[in-house]
Amino acid sequence: MALENDLIRSEVAGLPDYNAGLALDRFREVYGLDARAKLDSNESPLGPSPAAIVAMRDAAAGIGRYPDATDSALRQTIARLAGTDPDCVILGNGSEDLIGAIFRAVLRPGDRVVTLCPSFGLHEFGAQSCGAVVQKVPFHPDWTFPLREMIAAAGADTRIVIFSSPSNPAGPAIGPGEFRQLLDGIDPQALLVFDEAYREYLSDDLAFDACTMMADAGRDWISLRTFSKAYGLAGARVGYGIGSDAALVWALRKTRNPFAVNAFAAAGALAALQDGDHLRRNVEATRAERGRVADALRGMGVEVAPSQANFLFFRTPGKASDLTEALRRQGVLIKPWQEAPFSGWARVTIGTLGENAIFLSALSAAMAETGAPAGGA
Repeated sequence: MALENDLIRSEVAGLPDYNAGLALDRFREVYGLDARAKLDSNESPLGPSPAAIVAMRDAAAGIGRYPDATDSALRQTIARLAGTDPDCVILGNGSEDLIGAIFRAVLRPGDRVVTLCPSFGLHEFGAQSCGAVVQKVPFHPDWTFPLREMIAAAGADTRIVIFSSPSNPAGPAIGPGEFRQLLDGIDPQALLVFDEAYREYLSDDLAFDACTMMADAGRDWISLRTFSKAYGLAGARVGYGIGSDAALVWALRKTRNPFAVNAFAAAGALAALQDGDHLRRNVEATRAERGRVADALRGMGVEVAPSQANFLFFRTPGKASDLTEALRRQGVLIKPWQEAPFSGWARVTIGTLGENAIFLSALSAAMAETGAPAGGA
């Protein structure tokens, strides 16, 4: 739908819609059936810690009051666990909220931003909405990080370098040695935004303290993290950032909603942080199923990107949108990717053993229905 005047800035009017997963109620309304496996939004199949649910219910008694605008209790707990100063921690309504706050605080029209391809859409669109020019550096064909190309792209006129690891939507993760090379190579004046939304799912050999490495590099940086994935609080919308210094974080508070995290969400996140057993169960189950589902897909002749997250990115026979529609008619939801040149790829969340079995069976039927061989372009 377009307006007949120039009310909307051209940078915003030309942006695509966000490629969101389909809510269960909306799916039921549109398709007239219940979902058998909702695997399109990288949600935790085990849900949140029971303690988080209790904490959110208890918070209802005080809901007539505004929440703490400083988010002090949650920030202090995060800072203690991360080994940083609470003034270097900022909370947001999901990490997407903080991505927008960063771009609004830092970018000027015409500034350059470097990211990966494929990538999380808001890394690109959020920057473009501020009038920035985004350069997308493609992964290597074997899904290794394009270090040399990223360093070459992030020259002296780069304002922000932003990317995720494990990478959304593909799943590969950068190793500590590669990360150090990147820190040494990109413009030291550029702000490095390292999106670690899926960090809890990393295998031990790829897990490292990115904040310490960025601090040692003596540059401006921020690490983005979330309670939506491994902590199972996607509906609560709580993300956080750890910044290189308090001045950077304070500036971001000015471009973020003053009450970014509601009282229910803050209570749930605080309780979730204190339930390490639930987090470990969730992560271990996801890692095990991730490997099993990836092997099953490859056994079907499907090309799968190597993943360190709670999802798999795979090549579809023909257009991903055709395959995902065939799956939806079976009550199975996955996400077709819309970013060029990956319209022939889709992302599936790792669910429970039962949900994954439903997906694999439905996928086989959907590939037969669409009439294209697995692994097609």
